[in-house]
Amino acid sequence: MMATNPKLPDYPHIPPRRPADDHAKVRMIRQSKFPWPIVALIAGAALLITIIVILPRAPQIGRSPSAGEVPQQPTAEQIQLTNEQITPAPAGDGLYFTAVLHNTGNTEITGVQVKAQFLGRNGEILSGETAAMEGVGQGGVGSQDLTQAPIKPNEERPVRIHFARTPKGWNHHLPELTITAVTGTTP
Repeated sequence: MMATNPKLPDYPHIPPRRPADDHAKVRMIRQSKFPWPIVALIAGAALLITIIVILPRAPQIGRSPSAGEVPQQPTAEQIQLTNEQITPAPAGDGLYFTAVLHNTGNTEITGVQVKAQFLGRNGEILSGETAAMEGVGQGGVGSQDLTQAPIKPNEERPVRIHFARTPKGWNHHLPELTITAVTGTTP
């Protein structure tokens, strides 16, 4: 037969059982009274404002000048051509158109571009060519770029245009010229 001992062993560190009517007290976790969420929001707003103020801004777009503030630009109306002549080029089938340019405007002329239309014997347009006008050097020798030697208001100067080729069947009269662009500066 086996013998059993009804006595349970003693364990020294086991807390005693509480009776059924003993309710445990709820302990509250103590919270800080300092308002940390509000401080975090204020710090974030201050950081955002600092970034907006310090970062470079887009360039400011200035207002465009009104009609009274825009300097007058040169136009084809301020150019008068006199003493018009054509001379064959020394080589090839080109020609030189020479004239005296009178600047009737109040701006310096630094460039003139023209379109020439060469007409046939019956007045039909055979071809058109665009070229830049250049000043004639002193004594009629050489050429001057008008950007380097502008034509001042109320000044006259000999000018020429070189046309590289003329069409077959051209009537050998002055080509019809249309001024397509004028550049200049105010004096």
